[in-house]
Amino acid sequence: MVRAGLVRLLSAPPLGGWKALVLGILIVAIPTVVRLATEGTVTGCEFTPYLPFVLISAVLLRWWQAGAVALASVAIMGGLFVGPPGPLFDAACFASAAMIFLVSSAAMIGVALLVRRTISALQKRGRDSSGGVIFSLERGEVWASWHGQDLPVRLGSQKRVSEMMKDFLAHSEDDSGLPRRFW
Repeated sequence: MVRAGLVRLLSAPPLGGWKALVLGILIVAIPTVVRLATEGTVTGCEFTPYLPFVLISAVLLRWWQAGAVALASVAIMGGLFVGPPGPLFDAACFASAAMIFLVSSAAMIGVALLVRRTISALQKRGRDSSGGVIFSLERGEVWASWHGQDLPVRLGSQKRVSEMMKDFLAHSEDDSGLPRRFW
């Protein structure tokens, strides 16, 4: 169930337009609020609250939008929590933490992009090579499967499925334009 949901998310087109903008703002705002709430506990150049949100953006947004989320996170982290350069500014801490965060973000975005393209290629190959539904008969039960699907679906007894298919074929030529159900 979780796998199917993740595949559905990764095979869906990335968000665009105002939805992407709102999501990008939320994806940066939520970990910023978390970071503010943990200010006494989490100190210094800690980017950890932002990492899961960069992963979410890598799954739901285009690669460059997810990259913008990572860059905005660094800018907010530097400006809000570390502060402007001065006597209390630890440049080495911030620079090393920001670089590690950006490299980690780039890796997550790259992996999400690679998985998205792999799923797309597999689905395209499945559409190109499949002949449609594959029917099989086992112990009087009819099963249907599709290329690229792990488990077949039980349709019913051979007698019942034969009746349904005959009914379907007899009525499929009807040009009434009305949707039909056959059972």
